[in-house]
Amino acid sequence: MEGLEAIIGITILLGWVFLMVIVAWLSTKYKRLSVTDFATTGGTLGLLTLFLTYSATYHSAYAFMGTTGFIHTHGLAWWDNVHWCVLPGIMFWIIGSRVWALSKKYGFISYGDYLKGVYKSGGQVATALSVAAAIVGFIFVLLYTAIQALGISYLFNVISGGIISFEEGLLIFIVLMVFITWIGGLRGVAWTDTVQGIFMLIAYIAGCVWVASAAFGGIFNVFSEAAQKIPEGLYLPGFKGAFTPQFWTSLWITITFGMAVMPHIWIRYYAGKSLRIIKWAAVFTAAYLTYLYIFTPALGLTAKLLYPDYATPDKLVPVLLLKYTPFAFAAFVMAGALAAALSTADSQLHAVSTILTVDIYKTFVKPEADERYLYNVERWIVIGLGVIVALISFTRPGLFLTILTMATAGTAALFPVFVAPLFWKRVTSKAALASVVVGETVVALTTYVWKNPLGIAAGAWGFTIAWLILIIVSMATKPEKSVEECVSFLKTIFG
Repeated sequence: MEGLEAIIGITILLGWVFLMVIVAWLSTKYKRLSVTDFATTGGTLGLLTLFLTYSATYHSAYAFMGTTGFIHTHGLAWWDNVHWCVLPGIMFWIIGSRVWALSKKYGFISYGDYLKGVYKSGGQVATALSVAAAIVGFIFVLLYTAIQALGISYLFNVISGGIISFEEGLLIFIVLMVFITWIGGLRGVAWTDTVQGIFMLIAYIAGCVWVASAAFGGIFNVFSEAAQKIPEGLYLPGFKGAFTPQFWTSLWITITFGMAVMPHIWIRYYAGKSLRIIKWAAVFTAAYLTYLYIFTPALGLTAKLLYPDYATPDKLVPVLLLKYTPFAFAAFVMAGALAAALSTADSQLHAVSTILTVDIYKTFVKPEADERYLYNVERWIVIGLGVIVALISFTRPGLFLTILTMATAGTAALFPVFVAPLFWKRVTSKAALASVVVGETVVALTTYVWKNPLGIAAGAWGFTIAWLILIIVSMATKPEKSVEECVSFLKTIFG
């Protein structure tokens, strides 16, 4: 890479970093020194900010790099418009609106806070349930946060022409992630997500179209070429035969429902100003995600056609951009990848810090702590988590899809205990705790001991068994007043 290109790349990187710092700093104009404001903005986000922070949080380094790598490896078995794009919007309304209503009534601000509240009649069992869920969320989300930093550190190195090393890129990304979260909480994260959500949409679509046009004369030509040369990549089970119908279906169940109750997604259900805003945010989210992912298959197939045996397909996006587009444009698109990763990573860091502050510290260390005190505690936790993420990242864990699947499998088994008390009066805290313990055990066994039995993904096994345990044990135990009250309250609003 020539010196001028390196200067251009570094200038784009520094410009992006500077913009994020400014936006995060401006968000503090409206903040309050309370843990409620830090965790949920006090439920004050408007339509544009809420839908873009929700949509941008769904994107990550995986959206820019992992999807291309996955299509290169398995073909279009990856692409399923329903589970990747439409269902997040639908669940934002069905689940998010009800969680929002309960948060307004009971003051929920965290992951475990919600479980302790709806299962309140269960006493110590409810507390144990909230802690178990908090631990699961902490483990899986923190690992997924680390993979964002890992993927993006590689892009820092590429854009700068090797001037910024992997370790230096990692440090820049983590410091920026920690700063945004530390200075503004969810408000700072949401404001920067708004800017990044617009930026990543433009950058990614432009990059896909340019590369496809330069390499094959257009997106439709890419599919025509693929149909002739690699037809097996256009249908199940894909290039390697891994995506049988049952595995494909079970994977979308895992990712769809697992993502819906991940801590960084769940906490956004509390943040909207009104039900009307949540409704329209759900609509725009489905449209945003669908439109973005229309172009992904073309880029993945282009990568497969041009580099059929590439050893590390997750890294093919910058290779394609640098070969088929001007360097300044390639750097611009890769900065969009940085935006995608940061919008997920800072959201996850914020969610995990809220879990540790509200669900662990306040519950077991200082129950009498006030809002201002917990606000300061959470900011210190953010810094500590940043160090942990850095340590994990330096171990360079596996590929993007591997981490995504592991994380969503763990949280998919939590889905029943979070969602059931929104609709079913009969669910109990004892059943919920049994569901979490058995569900997570099944996920572990079907991931590491008996891998994907019958060709069904581990997360789908955990999700299914967790539902069965929840229903069976609930029917065998005494109904709880707190759950009945929640369901009755929601029926007065939603019918």
